[in-house]
Amino acid sequence: MLQGKVIKAAGGFFTVRDQTGGEYLCRARGALKKGRQSLIVGDRVVFEPVKSSSADYAGEGVIEEVLPRNNCLPRPPVANVDRLIVIMSLKNPGCDWQLVSRMAVLAEKENLSLLICFNKTDLLTADELNELTGRINAYPYPVILTSAVSGKGINHLKAQLTGQCSVLAGPSGVGKSTLLNSVQPGLFLQTGTVSEKIKRGRHTTRQVSLLSLEEGGSVVDTPGFTRLDFFDIEPEQLPGFFPEFETLQGYCGFRDCLHINEPNCAVKPELGKTLAPMRYEHYKYFLEELDRQEAH
Repeated sequence: MLQGKVIKAAGGFFTVRDQTGGEYLCRARGALKKGRQSLIVGDRVVFEPVKSSSADYAGEGVIEEVLPRNNCLPRPPVANVDRLIVIMSLKNPGCDWQLVSRMAVLAEKENLSLLICFNKTDLLTADELNELTGRINAYPYPVILTSAVSGKGINHLKAQLTGQCSVLAGPSGVGKSTLLNSVQPGLFLQTGTVSEKIKRGRHTTRQVSLLSLEEGGSVVDTPGFTRLDFFDIEPEQLPGFFPEFETLQGYCGFRDCLHINEPNCAVKPELGKTLAPMRYEHYKYFLEELDRQEAH
C-alpha cells in the first residue's frame, strides 16, 4: 500500500501522486463508492498499485481509503489546502464584489488564510483605479494588484504561492490561468478571452487540477464560476465569519447580536467609519439568504 494525493479527477478516474512524485491512474474501491465517499482533488489517499504481468508497476492503482481532511471547499471542490486566493479582474469583466465576500466567508469557515488578487490593472487608468480604492480596501485581508500584461505584482504573487498549497478561485475570464503562466511559464495553461456580447469569460480550465510549482509548493487551478451557494452555515454563525465584526462583537448589548435590528449594537454605529458599508450590505444579504434556507 502507498499513500498519495489526488491531483486530478475526471470520469471516475483519479490521478494520484505518491510521496516520491510517481503518478498513478486510479479507480476507487467499490466499498468507497457504496459508502458514498466522495473523492476530490487534494484528498490524501491510501492506494494499491496494480502490477503488470512482468511484476513492474503499470502506473495504475486502486484507492482503498481516503484519509481525514484538514479542510474542504465545496466549490471549487478541493481538500487539504493552506490558502484560498481569490482572483478577480477589475475590468473586462468587472469585479463581482459580493462573490469576493462569499468566498471570504467560505475561507473563514474552513480556517483558510485568504489572499485577494485584483487582476488586469493594465486596463484601468489611474483615475479609474483610484475610484475603486475604497472597495478594494473594504476587505480586511491581504490584497495584491496584478497584471500579466505589465508584470505588475507577479513576483509578489509568486512569493505568496511558494511553499504551500493554494487554490485559485474566481469567475471565468479574470485571468487565473494567465497569471499562473506568468508565475511559471512552463505550465502552458490554456487561456481564453472575454465575450464582448455577454461580458463574461469563456471557460478554458475544464477541471480542477493540482499543479506543482518549481519554487516549491503547489497550486490548484479551477474552472471559473459565477454562482456560489452556502452549505452547512447557520445564520447565527455568520457574524463570526466577518473578521471586522470580531473586536466590536463584545461591546454589543446582546451576546448573540446579529447586527440588524438589535438595540445597543456596536457594529452598526461603525458603518462608514471603521466598517465598510459595502461589506455590511453583503453581510445582510447573506444573512437573509441563510434565513430563507433555514425556513425551507
